[in-house]
Amino acid sequence: MSPDVVIVGAGITGCATAYELSKSGLRVQVIEKYYPASMGSGWTLAGVRQSGRHAAELPLAQYAVEKWRNLDEALGADTGYVQAGNLRLARSEEEVKKVKSLVDSQQRKNLNIILLSNNKQVRDVAPCVSKKILAASFCPTDGHADPKSTVDAFKREAERQGVTFHIGESVQKLLIRNNQLIGLETSKRRIETPKCLLACGVSINELIEPIGLTIPLSISIATVIQTTRQEPLLAPVLGVVDGAVTLRQQRDGRFRLSSGVETWSGKITEINGQPYAFPAISKVQSTLEAGLDICPALEHFQMRSFWGGTIDLTPDALPVLDEAPNAKGLFLASGFSGHGFGIAPASGHILSRLILEQTPDLPIGSFAFNRF
Repeated sequence: MSPDVVIVGAGITGCATAYELSKSGLRVQVIEKYYPASMGSGWTLAGVRQSGRHAAELPLAQYAVEKWRNLDEALGADTGYVQAGNLRLARSEEEVKKVKSLVDSQQRKNLNIILLSNNKQVRDVAPCVSKKILAASFCPTDGHADPKSTVDAFKREAERQGVTFHIGESVQKLLIRNNQLIGLETSKRRIETPKCLLACGVSINELIEPIGLTIPLSISIATVIQTTRQEPLLAPVLGVVDGAVTLRQQRDGRFRLSSGVETWSGKITEINGQPYAFPAISKVQSTLEAGLDICPALEHFQMRSFWGGTIDLTPDALPVLDEAPNAKGLFLASGFSGHGFGIAPASGHILSRLILEQTPDLPIGSFAFNRF
């Protein structure tokens, strides 16, 4: 029997949407070329933050945080979610001004965020922070989660509700007739379906360009480093004003550090059927140095692994969450610009409502395809 909806991509957005649609009684299939969370959703730092969000994304982040609080119970699994806050650190007087401005603007939007105006106040929240830090913003309702555990939890609950996952299958062509999606062709079969969601990150233009559509994405990369397990040292996520480095301690004790975003001209490499993006060695070094600058204790830790995480960056750093023009039934979810993980519960809500031809409970005008 043909599916009512096909979702392309088993990252966190695809799996969260599949979970939401599983409540509707529709026949839903998810197609994934590699394995769940094999790319962006697995490579991410996995922060769950509201602070520092674009004004258009803030309602999604606030909605998502409310969902994250009870997500383990809803999914019947441990996502590794910890609500321990986010510190945005100021290392100079100029950065202090920026932090103060951020706090003022986000307090006006009713976000629970405060200014920590000196090093003692910052270190009261996170004692491992460098004594050189001058001030910080602190949002106590921010947090972080385990990316692969979260994606797997969404997937398993969707499967329990009847969604089927087809792993190791790639979509090769969209089938459009009279401006209506009628199906798609994969590496294994032809599927007839009236609705399809493309939640395949940096690969989306490969599928939509043949039908005359393009999302203006620049493919960037972030360097991510993971240490060996350590004793509990850090509860909140640490970041800096210019985004040069972000770090957190996972619940298993490992630290995960992520660099800022930089333009990337490389290609995804497949090794034993798994995708990899390799960062420059110099970027690994500079990310470690930036991490040490804000958390000196890292100096004594051992590096376990490092990798590159590709990022689908739009000109305004906001995602596209919309039905495609001139292709009724084709829905697009891309351009999360490196901060889509935390808002996935909201994105899943929005996309499922659009697919069901219902009005989302969140404002979506800023995420329209035709804004570019």
